[in-house]
Amino acid sequence: MYLTAQRVRRPSTGEEGLNAYFYLHQDLGWDGLPPQGIPDENPGTLARSSIQVVPPGNRVRSYLDIVAPDDTPWTEIRSAFIAFASDAQAVQMPWSGVVGRCLFRVEMDAALASQWQAELAELYRVATTVRIDG
Repeated sequence: MYLTAQRVRRPSTGEEGLNAYFYLHQDLGWDGLPPQGIPDENPGTLARSSIQVVPPGNRVRSYLDIVAPDDTPWTEIRSAFIAFASDAQAVQMPWSGVVGRCLFRVEMDAALASQWQAELAELYRVATTVRIDG
C-alpha cells in the first residue's frame, strides 16, 4: 500500500486544502525496503481518495508518504510511524526512513516546518481517514 496525504495550494486562486490517496499493490509483500520503484514509479492501483483541492496545477506544501505491504495492520504502521517521527526529529527535513516493513517520507515548506508537529499530526489524521482496512 501507498498512502499519501498532502497539503496543497492552487497558485492561481490561493485555495488550500488536504488531499489524500490510498493505493494497493495486490499481493506484493516485502520485509525492509519496498521493492524498487514503489511508490515513485509504481504507486499501485488507486483504491480511495479524499480531495479538497482538485488537481492538477496544485503546489504541494507538505506531504506524508506511508508505504507498507497491503496486509500490514494499522497498529504496526502506527507504531512504526511513532518510532520514525521520534528518530527523524534529529535531522532537518526532508525526512525519510524505514521502520520494519514501513517506509515513511515527510517534507514541508519553511512556513509549515516551523510548526511541524501540528502539520505532521494533521497529515497523519487525513491519511487515516482515507485508508481501507483489509
